[in-house]
Amino acid sequence: MTDSLESPLLYRIALIGSAIAAVVLALVPVLDLVMSRLFWSGVPEAGALTEHALIALGFLAAAAAGATGKHLSLGAIPSKPGRLWSGIGALRIGATAAIDSVLLFASISLVLIGFEPSDTAFGIPMAVFASPMALGFFLMVIIDVHTPKKRGKLAAIAGVAAGIFFASGAILNILSVFGAYPELFVSLSAAASELSSWALVPLIVALIGLAFVGLPLYSVISGSAAFLYLASWSSIELIPSEAYNLFMNDSMPAIPLFTLAGFVLSESGAGKRLVSVFRDWFGWLPGGEAFAAILVMAFFTTFTGANGVAILALGGILATVLTSSGSYGEDFSHGYLTASSSVGLLFPPSMAVIIYAVNATFIVQGESAFSIGDVFLGGLMPGALLVLAMAGMGVLKSLTNKNATARPKFSWGQAFKSSVEALPEIVIPLFILIMFMTGFAGLTEIGAIILVYVVLVEGPIRREMDRASIVRALSGALPVAGGALIIIAAARGLSFYTMQAGVPELFAAWMTAVVSSKVVFLLFLNLALLVVGCFMDIFSAVLVISPLVIPLGAAYGVHPVHLGVIFIMNLSIGFLTPPIGMNLFLASYAFEKPVMRIFKDVAPFFAVQLVILAMVTWIPWFSLALVPGALP
Repeated sequence: MTDSLESPLLYRIALIGSAIAAVVLALVPVLDLVMSRLFWSGVPEAGALTEHALIALGFLAAAAAGATGKHLSLGAIPSKPGRLWSGIGALRIGATAAIDSVLLFASISLVLIGFEPSDTAFGIPMAVFASPMALGFFLMVIIDVHTPKKRGKLAAIAGVAAGIFFASGAILNILSVFGAYPELFVSLSAAASELSSWALVPLIVALIGLAFVGLPLYSVISGSAAFLYLASWSSIELIPSEAYNLFMNDSMPAIPLFTLAGFVLSESGAGKRLVSVFRDWFGWLPGGEAFAAILVMAFFTTFTGANGVAILALGGILATVLTSSGSYGEDFSHGYLTASSSVGLLFPPSMAVIIYAVNATFIVQGESAFSIGDVFLGGLMPGALLVLAMAGMGVLKSLTNKNATARPKFSWGQAFKSSVEALPEIVIPLFILIMFMTGFAGLTEIGAIILVYVVLVEGPIRREMDRASIVRALSGALPVAGGALIIIAAARGLSFYTMQAGVPELFAAWMTAVVSSKVVFLLFLNLALLVVGCFMDIFSAVLVISPLVIPLGAAYGVHPVHLGVIFIMNLSIGFLTPPIGMNLFLASYAFEKPVMRIFKDVAPFFAVQLVILAMVTWIPWFSLALVPGALP
């Protein structure tokens, strides 16, 4: 993560703006669905309102993430840095300010020249609805400069100056709208492209290096994209333009909606109720507590899309459940829960699946086309295999532990009571499947319905969370959602460059010339994706790497749904891969253990998950059996 809160006023502005957008994002799809069912006519321009509310939420919440230090990075400056580390920290601050400035001017240019005057909603130009993109980056630049340390402030100001230089072409476009075309910016624009072309590799390597000392991942990705565009004498406006196009996909608003719903659930007593349900139903069986724990972890990972939430919010509770049963020691419990923290990423409504499907359907056209529902269907059996394998290890440990205490007797009355208490949460996955599979609602409408439902159930109906608690949960969720969305936006810009430059086709041609065997290709693919999952978050990995991999899969005859399942499963296991698997660090924080000690606890489960990965990779039936027409 990046620095802690340093700009409380700017944070409040960004948070309030993103909260208003979240309200629009949640209520408009619900109202539109109700009105269209009752009156055959929905909310006017509902799609445009929802999609542009996502723009506002994404970029304003990203500014809030910057103010609270919640942008994802691969490392951080030590808490007590020496002179060298302080200098590196200043360099990182300057780089962040430079990239934010580039994105700010690129976004302003897009807003001013990227829309036709006739393109309106409610009589208002679409450019107005897209302007929160520029506003978000403006707040991020101000936050960058608003650092309390003099060295950091000077570095940020220098970074803004560098950003102006690299964004001089976009600034020239902005000025041309007002009839100005200064020669200075013509010269600067050419110089920026020349410098980027000459020093492209060192600049990108420097960004990657700074990622390990706190440079946010979105800055690494979007900065790399900006240098690539400049080096090819192309427009940096393509970065916000592609982000805008991606956010206009009608499934994208589902991502923050499910994230917000998941955070409200995690802050409520839903986790404890679900633990009670599964313990009462399965606690009398050997390994019953472990089975309960993995189901709860999968449930929360699926809904939040942020695999760390399950560890941080429920790790302590579930570890106590496991150790108090007498069947599991502390090391086993910590390793088991850490390894279980991302097994839900293949189940609906996983954000990873949505992102892969949206990106892959953009790449795959014609006879090979598929839907988001196909990818969800493809992930059901592989996801179930992971859950059952982990549950099996819990059962085996319980059976072989001679010191385990006597198991409680099964009670129909207690099981029924706990099920009734948790019924509002238990039925959520069922509601999602019924609405989606019957076509009653799309993913965005379902996400809005679930968010409204969760807020009402945990608030006014149960009275478990008061207004302040709900606001606090949503306030904590918005920067997380913004941090994810800004990475997705940045990754789309880089992904578009690779496709525009023909990199996937060149890579596929080279790979097929070197490797003729499909088996060898899949082996290399798994190894490469495990490394990617270790170093990249799942969203940027899907958007940046999948355009390279999908054409390769087609060349080797791998169905895109099967490839997607392999892709996401690899990345989820990559979170457990040392030296910097993300979940290892989160578990280290949650359980107060060194990272490598956590990995030692995780290692047996890591090995079993690799076996499941191999089965899913080389037996396509697991991924394709439920997908209509996928198997020959």
